[in-house]
Amino acid sequence: MRQLFRWHDAITIAGNYVAMVLLFIICASFSYEVAARYIFNSPTMWANALVSYLLCASIFLAVPDLTRRNEHVTINMLRDNLPPSIRRPFSIGIRLVSGCMCMFAAWFCANETISQYVGEIETVLEWQIPKWIVSIFIPYGFLNAALYFFRHMIEAPADGEEGAIA
Repeated sequence: MRQLFRWHDAITIAGNYVAMVLLFIICASFSYEVAARYIFNSPTMWANALVSYLLCASIFLAVPDLTRRNEHVTINMLRDNLPPSIRRPFSIGIRLVSGCMCMFAAWFCANETISQYVGEIETVLEWQIPKWIVSIFIPYGFLNAALYFFRHMIEAPADGEEGAIA
């Protein structure tokens, strides 16, 4: 199981690096668009579409790594005010619910992505591409986030704290 977890972590970390590269491309595209539009009075037809497509991919490639490192948004007021003996079961329950919700979202989004593929649906922006190419990253992100929530249930710290679990 340890080897499987290492592979899962490696794929997730690689996806996060791809997300970083995509964010660089997004910044470069917007910079080029601004220069082309306001300096050369020649706006592009592709920059806004490219940024929209890459933004979806970059978000859902980064989400699993945020979940792996427990760096997603949390509000710990309730957990922090619970007696120490209840914190661990509470944290495990929250992770279970979060993992189940992410699994549901992954299933729902995967079904929609398959429908887009089968129906040959294209995006509506100026630069049209098959919509499933953009959507495929959404179930990937939710599925891997769910797997990390389930892993964190098993690997939860003894005191129930939310800190990074390695």
